Amino acid sequence: MLRNLIQRNERVIRYLAVGAGVTLVYSLLTAGLFERHVVEDQTLASAIASVISIPISFLVHRRITYADAPYDRSHWNRFGIIALTNFVIATGSMKLSDLLGWPFWIALIVGWVLIPAANYTINAIWVFRTKEFLALDKPGASPAVSANKFGPAASRSRL
Repeated sequence: MLRNLIQRNERVIRYLAVGAGVTLVYSLLTAGLFERHVVEDQTLASAIASVISIPISFLVHRRITYADAPYDRSHWNRFGIIALTNFVIATGSMKLSDLLGWPFWIALIVGWVLIPAANYTINAIWVFRTKEFLALDKPGASPAVSANKFGPAASRSRL
C-alpha cells in the first residue's frame, strides 16, 4: 500500500524534496545576510538570496524532478518567467513584512506556502511540459480524456 502511494506520487515527492532543499538554501541565505548585517535591508537580502537560489532551483529540478521531460532549449526562458514571479512574491512579501514592522521570517513563511504550489503546477504545465501534460497537445486529445492522465495510473507510467 505504501509502495503504491509512493509510486503514484513520485514526482510530487521529488518536487517537495528538491523544493525543500532550495527553500532551505534561500532561507539560510536571506537570514544569514540580514541577521549578520551583511545587508541591512531585509528586502535586499531576500533579493540577493533569490538571485543565488534561482539557478540552483532550475538545475536541480531539471535533473531530479523533471528528468523525464524532453530536452528543450526554451526551458531556461520559461523558467525565467516563473523565477521572476517567485522573485516578486519573495521580495514583495519581504517588503510588506518590513513595512508592517513584522520580523523577516514571516515573509519567509509566506513564500514557503505560496511559491511551491504555484511552481509545481506551472513547471509541470509550461516549463518542463511533462508527458502527462504533453498529451493535451496531441491532435484529437480531448481535455476530458487527457484529464485521466493525471490520475493514479499516470503516476506509475511517468518514469
